[in-house]
This record gives sequence, structure tokens and C-alpha cells, in this order.
Amino acid sequence: MSSNSVQFQQFFPCLPDYMSWEDWNGNLAIYYGQRNIQFVQEEDWREGAENIVQSPVFGRYPIPDPHTYETWQDWAREFTTIINGPSY
Repeated sequence: MSSNSVQFQQFFPCLPDYMSWEDWNGNLAIYYGQRNIQFVQEEDWREGAENIVQSPVFGRYPIPDPHTYETWQDWAREFTTIINGPSY
């Protein structure tokens, strides 16, 4: 691969507005590898989100601190937008 090649990243198609935390978290683990994504129950979503923030898979993205969000859906929506890029 030449240095001028564009590398496409895997698009994560799961929108948190239309699923449970368990579905969203589970799909993230399937897409990016279970070794990289810890599965946790919804009541522990911030712990799971912290694990995602610290994962080397997402190290180049400015993933927000989950403790600044009221709900997991708000955090996951922001996370998904950041890793997928904005869509217009």
C-alpha cells in the first residue's frame, strides 16, 4: 500500500436511539472485537464506555468522557458520530 493510499475504516451502523444498551454494546463488540470491547450491563454503561475510550482500537479518535453525559444514548450517539464521521 503506498503512502498516498486512503484507508477506509469500518462503518459502525448501529444507532443507539433504536436499541438497548446490551444490543448496542454487543454489536460494538462484534464489529470491533470482543477482546477490545468489554460487555457490561446497562447500569454499568459508564464503566463499559470507559473501557471503549481506553481501547487501542479507538485511540486516534477524540472519544468523549462518558461521565459528562446523562444517558448512555447521548454518549453512544456522540461516539458513533465521531468514529463514523459526520454525515450531511
